[in-house]
Amino acid sequence: MMNILSITAYHIIFAGLGVILLYVSAITILYKNKSGLLPYLAVLLFPVVGSLGIIIGNYTKK
Repeated sequence: MMNILSITAYHIIFAGLGVILLYVSAITILYKNKSGLLPYLAVLLFPVVGSLGIIIGNYTKK
């Protein structure tokens, strides 16, 4: 029963890959839109929330 609540190495790897995919997609969107320095700082300071904001903002802009 306690195995359900334990964090394994696979969970950590999948979470890391998810964050890396968010970073890559946010950076490519910023590069494609030729954004200034401030959005890049938002991605660096707020990794998950900044990346999600940039990705969602890009889809709602279209």
